[in-house]
Amino acid sequence: MNKREPDLPYDALAEPDPGELELIAKPKKLMRRAIFAATLIALTFILMGVFLQQSEAGIAFGTFDQVAIGGVGLFLAAACLLLTRPRVWANASYIRVRNVFSTKTLPWGVIRDVGVTEGSSWGLLDLQDDDQLSMLGLQVGDGQYAVAAMRRLRVLHAASSTSKGTDEQS
Repeated sequence: MNKREPDLPYDALAEPDPGELELIAKPKKLMRRAIFAATLIALTFILMGVFLQQSEAGIAFGTFDQVAIGGVGLFLAAACLLLTRPRVWANASYIRVRNVFSTKTLPWGVIRDVGVTEGSSWGLLDLQDDDQLSMLGLQVGDGQYAVAAMRRLRVLHAASSTSKGTDEQS
């Protein structure tokens, strides 16, 4: 297997299973970078807290100050780890988008289009009410993984549109 091929838990062009919710995308590169940054920040602040005992200006740092510096580092590291939250799940009935602070579940019927606008770093859902929903879990920087995930979303969207048209004809 080529190392450049995405490791996907699904066949991007397979027919959707109406009952099973699939993990379509998570931002792989962003997750690695966020974990690295969080680790680096936490270690830096903890080491600063441990080794910072007296400044050149003569200010002495007590145990509370050292613990507080380490605590600030852990807080900043936790903030970096928020970037690992975004995900996109979907099945034949609906799509669920979890961004950094919010999760939205939408039936395919309220979605007009699935895509990426020029210059955008992540996928977008165009909604019927002329609104857009960003999908931070589908990052353009993930290359072929993102392309395959977008194809899968388009297949699911098309399948729901087809089944909706078939239901209306009956």
